[in-house]
Amino acid sequence: MDAAKAMEREAATEAETKARAEGKDGKAVKAEAKKAAWEAKKAALIAKRKGKKATRVMVEDDLPRDQGFVRPTVLILVPMRNVAGRVVRRLLQLCPAAQGRVDAVNKLDRFADDFGDGDSDDDSPDDVTENGSKRKRTGGQWIPEDHERLFRGNTDDHFRLGIKVTKASVRLYVDFFGSDVLVSFSFIFSYGQGNFIDVVFCPQVCSPLGLVTKLQESGKSAGDFLASLELIVVDHADVLMMQNWQHVLTLFSQCNRLPSGQHGVDIMRVHEPHLNGLAKNLRQTIVLSSFPCAEINALTRNECGNVAGRVRWKESFDGVLGTAARASRNAGGLRQQFERLPDAATIADSDDVRFKHFTRRVLPRLRENPQPGALIFIRDYFDFVRVRNLLTAEDVSFAVTSEYTDPRDAARARSIFADGRKRVLLVTERAHFYFRRRIRGVREVHFYSLPDRAGFYAEMLGFLGAEEKSASSAAAASSTAVFSRLDALQLERVCGSARAKKMLAPDANSTFIFTA
Repeated sequence: MDAAKAMEREAATEAETKARAEGKDGKAVKAEAKKAAWEAKKAALIAKRKGKKATRVMVEDDLPRDQGFVRPTVLILVPMRNVAGRVVRRLLQLCPAAQGRVDAVNKLDRFADDFGDGDSDDDSPDDVTENGSKRKRTGGQWIPEDHERLFRGNTDDHFRLGIKVTKASVRLYVDFFGSDVLVSFSFIFSYGQGNFIDVVFCPQVCSPLGLVTKLQESGKSAGDFLASLELIVVDHADVLMMQNWQHVLTLFSQCNRLPSGQHGVDIMRVHEPHLNGLAKNLRQTIVLSSFPCAEINALTRNECGNVAGRVRWKESFDGVLGTAARASRNAGGLRQQFERLPDAATIADSDDVRFKHFTRRVLPRLRENPQPGALIFIRDYFDFVRVRNLLTAEDVSFAVTSEYTDPRDAARARSIFADGRKRVLLVTERAHFYFRRRIRGVREVHFYSLPDRAGFYAEMLGFLGAEEKSASSAAAASSTAVFSRLDALQLERVCGSARAKKMLAPDANSTFIFTA
C-alpha cells in the first residue's frame, strides 16, 4: 500500500512540474497533478488484479491429475464364489489393516456364509467335504482330485463383492457408488481441503455373470463404474470359458468408456488420457489360465490395446499320449489314430468340413458295427446338436449326456449305455467338466473334436475296456481323433509340441497312428 501511494505522489509531482514549465496557472497545475495521481492509482489497481488472476491460474494448473471419472481402478474376475473366497482371504492375510483389532474386518460371518466358510487353500481335497467338515475318502463314487479341489465349497457363479480397505479397518460388502469410497479393487487417494489425508485400497471381486446383471439393471449409467479401470485380472479364464465366455466379452466392451454422468468427480483432476478417451490404451489386463486357447488370444488381441504391448507365456507341452496308454492298461493294448482334416476355404467352412468327414468316415462304422460301446466326445455344444440330429435322422441307437441334460437323465443314459441297450453315447466337454463321472462299457472312442483340457483325452481313453473280461474283446479297443490346423493348440497339448508341429506340417501325412 505504501508503494502505491508513493507512486501516486511521484506521478503528481512530475505532472505539477511539467504544468508549471508550460506556464499554466495554479488551478490548472493542481488539476494536472490530481489527474496524474488518479491514473497512477488506476494502473496500480489493474496490475494488482492481473497479479491475482495469474496467481489463481497458476494454482489451478498445479492441481494433480490423479483421478479417473470414478473411483474404481482395478477389477478381478473369478468364476465362482469359492474361488472369490480364497482370493479375499489371501488379501486379508496380506493386508495390515486386517490384523490387530478384533473388529478390524466387519461382516466376516456373512462372508463365511456366502463364500464358503472353512474352505481354504491349505485344506486337502482328500479329507474335506463340501461343507468344510473332515472325512476319510471312501471307495465310493469316482471323483478326480482336480475336480474336487475346484468345486469344493460354494460354486455359485452369480455374485459381486466390494471391499474397502483403509489404514485401520476393512469393510466388506460396500456398494459400488457409495458416498465414501466406491468399492472395486481400486487404489484410491482421498484428499480433503487440498491436503493428503489417507490411502484407501478398495477391492472388488466379481463374476462375469454378476457384473453383466449389474450392467442390465441401471440403464445408461450402469457401466459408469467401469470407466476408469487401470487393471483387470481375469483369474481361472479356462473355467470362465466353461460358463459363458460371452459375458466376459460383454464386460470388456463396457470398460473404459466415457461415463454418462460426472458422479461428483473434479474434472480438473481427471487424467488427461481419460478425458481424451485413451484410458483403454493405458490399462493393464492380466489373464490367468491353465492352458492357452483361441478365445483368450482373441480377447487379448481385440480388447487389450496397451501402448506397451503384450506379453504371453508360451509353454512347451509333452502331451498325454503316454498317460492315456497307461490309463487304458486294462484294455489289452491301445491304438490311437489321428486323422487330419483337409483345410477349409474359410474359417466359417471348417465346421462343415468336420461334419462332412464324420458323415462319410465315422457314421458308416457306427451303423455297420453290431457291438455297442462307441463313445463320441464333442467339444462344442453346437457341434453336439448337429451330430445328435444326424444320428436321430439315421436311426442310430444312442444316448446323450450334455451340459443341459438333467443329472438323473444323464445317469440313466450312462447306465443303459453300459448295459448295451444303447450302442452310442454322446458326451460334451462341458458336461464332463461339471460332472466327472466314470463311463462303463466303452469299447471305442471317437473324438469329433479334441478337448481343450488334455486330461479329458486321457480320461476318455481310460474308460476303454476297463471292465472287459475277454482278452479278445479287450484287444479291439481303439480311439480315433480328427484335427485341423485350427486345432493346433488342442493338438499340442494332447500329442506334445514337437509331435504336433510335425503333424501340422504342409507335407505331413493325413493319418497318424500311435500304439501302446
